[in-house]
Amino acid sequence: MLQLFFSPQMARAYRDAARIFRAKGRLAVFPKTRQSKVPRQGEIEYLKSIGPDRARHALGKPFSDAACGAYLTEVGAFISLLPPPPRRLLDLGCGTGWTSVFFARMGYDVTGIDLAPDMIAAAEVNKRQHGLDNLSFLVGDFEDLNYENEFDCVTIYDALHHSENELSVLQGAYRALKSGGCCVTSEPGRGHVKNPITKNAVAEHNVTERDMPPATIVAAGRAAGFASFKVYPRPVDIRRDRLRLLKLLIESIVAPNRNGYVVLTK
Repeated sequence: MLQLFFSPQMARAYRDAARIFRAKGRLAVFPKTRQSKVPRQGEIEYLKSIGPDRARHALGKPFSDAACGAYLTEVGAFISLLPPPPRRLLDLGCGTGWTSVFFARMGYDVTGIDLAPDMIAAAEVNKRQHGLDNLSFLVGDFEDLNYENEFDCVTIYDALHHSENELSVLQGAYRALKSGGCCVTSEPGRGHVKNPITKNAVAEHNVTERDMPPATIVAAGRAAGFASFKVYPRPVDIRRDRLRLLKLLIESIVAPNRNGYVVLTK
């Protein structure tokens, strides 16, 4: 069994999260950007439905995860595609805020948005733990954004595949960006919905799970109005066996639209 060890500060943050989690059976509700058009209850109640132990794991990502090294590799590659700070950054589908914290610690002025009040309450715990004053969180629907020409970059890390309509998300991202700004995405590619873990999440928690390959994102980005599109391969997991590693390397070159990062520029 994997044992995880945390600093006293992290432990206190987890205890704070647990107290919020237990309070009257729900977490705090924060101001909304707009009322969600689609009541996606599975996403809204996800943190509560997985229980306190897994909620603490979600709060501690990526360091609480056994695949921490892979997470850090992927996030590092993702960050390399962003324009350098200081800039205004909108982090959509931010969950417990761990990506938002990374961006804020780098020097970006970050706004994180998530549909679930529970997630935003956990994100506030993350913010307090790191003492960041260049980071704010809001409860809101990323399919119904109301920003206009306010941000230099928009990030969507592992969240667009939970949307009902990726075009609505990217239209909102396009409006939120200043001229020349970029939207960077990292999503599971083809085959995601066939994964047993994905099927279990849908069955247990009633969440939306979709394949979201780069080709789908580029098509929606083009329809949303973005002027240019680039697809970058994901870093490969060096722990895989050599034949599988070689296959992934070849696939990343000859078929990048199956899986990878997408940069959309306004």
